[in-house]
Amino acid sequence: MCLGYPAQVVAVDDAGATVDDGTRRRRASTLVMPDVAAGEWVLVATGAIVARLDADEAAEIRAMLVEAGAMRPRGAPDASC
Repeated sequence: MCLGYPAQVVAVDDAGATVDDGTRRRRASTLVMPDVAAGEWVLVATGAIVARLDADEAAEIRAMLVEAGAMRPRGAPDASC
């Protein structure tokens, strides 16, 4: 099962967007939502931006994912290799 996660758009270019999920920056496709802009909160699923969120929605989703153990808390060290 794949989970979507909230992130803030940091930059947009012709190839997609860079998003920040609070623990790291990632690339995300803008194919579904080509008109996103830096500073917007979005929902990223399977590597693509699929919806816009307001800051409160993003925080609420993030809190639920952290509580469920599906996302690290902000500022937590990256455990990946």
